[in-house]
Amino acid sequence: MNEWLLSALSVVVVGGYGLWYLRSYRKRRDKYAAAAAEQGWAYTQRDRDLLGRCHGYPFLEGRRPRAWHAITGQDGRREFLSFEYSDVIGGTTSDDAGRAERYFTQVFALKVPDGTRSLAVQPRGVLGKLGGGLGFRGGTIGDPDFDRRWTVDGSPGDVTPAVRDWLARHRRPFRRTAGELWIWVDGRMDVGRIAPALGDLHELADALGKRLPPPSPG
Repeated sequence: MNEWLLSALSVVVVGGYGLWYLRSYRKRRDKYAAAAAEQGWAYTQRDRDLLGRCHGYPFLEGRRPRAWHAITGQDGRREFLSFEYSDVIGGTTSDDAGRAERYFTQVFALKVPDGTRSLAVQPRGVLGKLGGGLGFRGGTIGDPDFDRRWTVDGSPGDVTPAVRDWLARHRRPFRRTAGELWIWVDGRMDVGRIAPALGDLHELADALGKRLPPPSPG
């Protein structure tokens, strides 16, 4: 009887948690869709094409990666995209069983002119962790103060004084690849973070010497 009761309670608890999680997810999804619609933006719950673009820093080696909750639109200057990326870290051995945790990152991407060269600037410490004991130092630009803090993957000449000034003020890494300029922040999707991030991206795009076109008519 006790075993039967415990089994029944387990089913109730698991079922209750599953129902709570589903309702919470739907509420969060509907909130994203409504907030995007208020701004005249489009919301997509799942975009299967996004995951194939999530490679390299800050997308490391987690398991069961996801790229969900994509919001697209135009802020009067340029097309943009924001989405939520997540993957699972830990819990792969018996020693750390039960410690697996899903980590979330919100990505912001701004369209830039086609044909721009790929470029990534990231904190020196991150590359040190990835390089391990191989002695790999990454790209430098010849500015000792900058090179102590950042590493460059791409053309060092693209890291102009204006770009270095942007990095000094914002202290956040970025990537330029496949006609898009990316920055990101830890955490789940937050529609309220999109507009400020776009402001930062426009500043960075201008600093990179790729002037944005004038606002679209209307």
